Amino acid sequence: MDRTRYIAPSAFERRFYQGAQRTVEGWNRHFWLATVHYETPMPKPPYILAPTHRSNIDTLLVGSITRDPMTYMAKSGIFSNPIFAKLLRLLGGFPVDRDGTDRDAVEIAQAALLSGSSLVVFPEGTRRRGAMVEDLEEGASYLALKAMVPIVPVGIAGSEQAMPVGARLIYPAPIAIEVGASLMPLSVRSGNVSTARVRRSEITRLTEQLRSELNRLRTQAEHERVRLRSTL
Repeated sequence: MDRTRYIAPSAFERRFYQGAQRTVEGWNRHFWLATVHYETPMPKPPYILAPTHRSNIDTLLVGSITRDPMTYMAKSGIFSNPIFAKLLRLLGGFPVDRDGTDRDAVEIAQAALLSGSSLVVFPEGTRRRGAMVEDLEEGASYLALKAMVPIVPVGIAGSEQAMPVGARLIYPAPIAIEVGASLMPLSVRSGNVSTARVRRSEITRLTEQLRSELNRLRTQAEHERVRLRSTL
């Protein structure tokens, strides 16, 4: 994938992604006993998948949520290894500079959505600690409003026990995932969606709605994780 534009995956890349997704899904189910509960059916692509973020394995857990091909926003530093960077690109990843506004990354993400590819965005921006979802980055809401696609909020519980922040090893801790109903942008704008202006009030409203849903879903996921743990 070029650094400054979105390139649709080739037939080989699609097959590679499908094989990798099924492998990851099986690993999640057998090693972490990962369970997924859907409040409503998943929307048709494109959409933005917005999970909570407490561990590096959260990206792998997305493989248990949907078999739809996904495009990932990943911090640019992990692309420094050329072999790993190639693997990430095959899996739909592209780099984001977290030190400032990365216009290239925003353009790639927007182009991916407009081409029909769904996008994974961790709205907390980076891995957090603690049960509560507090301040969110506004990127997920901005992109959803810009491309007029739904946001699917996801609460994950247990990934911080399976691989805590700073840990180098993974542990077989049970993980529960709660997938909420889609949050739909309310605006309907005429003209070219890619050039339409998004109002700040819309971004703020959708971001707060997303934060509230993530807290609710993560609480539900934690209750399910405790229940799963009690059955072991």
